[in-house]
Amino acid sequence: MPYIHELELKGNRSQVLAFFMDPVRFTGILGHVNIVKIFDKSENKYVTMSDLKNPENKFKVIYVFGDPDSKVSYYGGIMEGPILLLNGGVEYKGETNDGKLVWKIDLLITEVSHLIKLKITADVKQNLGFFSKILGNNLDLAEHLVRDHIVPFIKFFFRPRSEDFINVNEVFRFKGSVEEILIKLREIITNITYGGIIIIGESCEIVASIINGEILHAQINSVDVQSGDVMTYLLKLKGDMELIAYNIIIEDLIFRSIKKKLDEIKSKS
Repeated sequence: MPYIHELELKGNRSQVLAFFMDPVRFTGILGHVNIVKIFDKSENKYVTMSDLKNPENKFKVIYVFGDPDSKVSYYGGIMEGPILLLNGGVEYKGETNDGKLVWKIDLLITEVSHLIKLKITADVKQNLGFFSKILGNNLDLAEHLVRDHIVPFIKFFFRPRSEDFINVNEVFRFKGSVEEILIKLREIITNITYGGIIIIGESCEIVASIINGEILHAQINSVDVQSGDVMTYLLKLKGDMELIAYNIIIEDLIFRSIKKKLDEIKSKS
């Protein structure tokens, strides 16, 4: 039976979504999953990160269970994610090579008046006879992953601090073919002083920051790329995708940062 946990966070949806779009960070939070290879679409095989050319969100992983102070067991397997869902959520899933452990974690992110509602649903199917020797008869792995790993980390990372909040506003959203997306992308970038874009396709997720009309930092499927590679990569794709553009009100961030310094000076006087 799936384990569900809901919590509220201060911030904005794009910030939380970008956080969960990083598979390396997500597996680090889970603690039991280690990425060893990434699927390369150009080579049509799994490769190490140093040999990666055209990444896809599929991974060869090692599952780790046990107590580091006593005994630790390792199992090869696969993982897929992040997968963007129709309801706006993000999904990760995987299994061991022998199929004795199959898991899926969905993260639904909604925003109401700068308050984020995060719903985490974990579904784990495991061979009880096999994993009871490792995890113990009383351990619910789905609950453990959410309650003991994801929730504590999220609560710490997104702890309420007004100075951490950046006012990110959606200014443009468009769905269309690759050709149409490229045209709109060139148009919208020139109008952004501080902000960024997200491009979502069937097999790609692109996140980029923009300053003074130029792409400064970009990731394709959670892998850092040169800013000029974004357009080149899009030219190779087919099918429909979605472009979302954001504007950041930098004045608010500057004011809060200076106000924080004032508070620090007053506390020392």
